Amino acid sequence: MKNILLKSVFFGLTSFILIGFANSFALSQTTEPKPELCVAEICLGDNEEKVKTILQNYSARYDNELRQPKYYFYNNYGNQVMAVTAHSKEQPYVIVGIEAFAVGESYQKTHYQMKELNSFITESGFFIGARPSFKSMMFAIPNVTKAKGIIKKKGLPAMDEKIKKVRTIRYQIDQIKELETQAADAKKIDFGSYTAEYRFVKNKLRRFSISVNTPAPAVASKDL
Repeated sequence: MKNILLKSVFFGLTSFILIGFANSFALSQTTEPKPELCVAEICLGDNEEKVKTILQNYSARYDNELRQPKYYFYNNYGNQVMAVTAHSKEQPYVIVGIEAFAVGESYQKTHYQMKELNSFITESGFFIGARPSFKSMMFAIPNVTKAKGIIKKKGLPAMDEKIKKVRTIRYQIDQIKELETQAADAKKIDFGSYTAEYRFVKNKLRRFSISVNTPAPAVASKDL
């Protein structure tokens, strides 16, 4: 009788787990991932006045072929860099790209420092490196962003590629309409498609980027 009862309980628990897994897998197959738009309170296509209050005291660089303004920041520890790309010289506070990546001591470029931020975190809670948590302190389990954590929240990616110890997952959305309600001058800009890419080394997130594919701004003759 005891063995029959144990078998019944085991069968019930197994069935519950399998059903839950099947439901979550089906959901990830059918649900379009919600786009990641913000990192450290800076958002793609955000209200220009809001972005201006953050970036107006910093100098932009123009070190890319599209001649788009780019702002670079270190985190508080100086071991991460966030690069913020604006639409054009004429619209320096309409953000079209945000990238964050880990750097070592050999990284020589000078950047401004966001001293109040220990890590550049996306709105979904994804971050580079390890961060203290109750679980990490109590059980010595590193609190890191893993690929399976992103897929659990965002669904199956458009690309999932692993080369040796480096794994890259990418999400692609052809039309990004969420930006139309965020940017003050959104009607003047064709935001096009949206891409989010996450790169892992030994299953730890080391770089991520979110961006919209906007047309290249026209280059004035005086800039040539």
